[in-house]
Amino acid sequence: MRRASVPIIALTCLLTAQGGVGCASHQPQAAPPAQLVALDEPALMAKLRAEVKSAPASALTLAEEGERRFGNSAAAEERGALAIQALINLQRIGAARSRAYGFLERYPAGPFSANVAAMTGVRVTPTGPAAP
Repeated sequence: MRRASVPIIALTCLLTAQGGVGCASHQPQAAPPAQLVALDEPALMAKLRAEVKSAPASALTLAEEGERRFGNSAAAEERGALAIQALINLQRIGAARSRAYGFLERYPAGPFSANVAAMTGVRVTPTGPAAP
């Protein structure tokens, strides 16, 4: 009996969706709208907080734009937690849990960590030597 195989392009597109290799049919992301680029970080964060429940897709775009523009700023942890919440509100639980692992490894005892763990059910076990 012959096994069905996944076409290469479908597998490549799947890997792209998971952050892997590129896909011939995958279009690069468009530049962010001018109104997002014009926002400074405090304004972007205020808009992100306001939209995470009512417009989670917009909130996710804001979080990604904030990450691109402001990187590891003082608001990075909150921005990451809000992105995870937006993914949950979009019912993209797998993506939220995937981000939660990285978030909790980066901020294991941060002020948003307990909330992220509760939202996603993700627990990160500390690595390193055992306590004496």
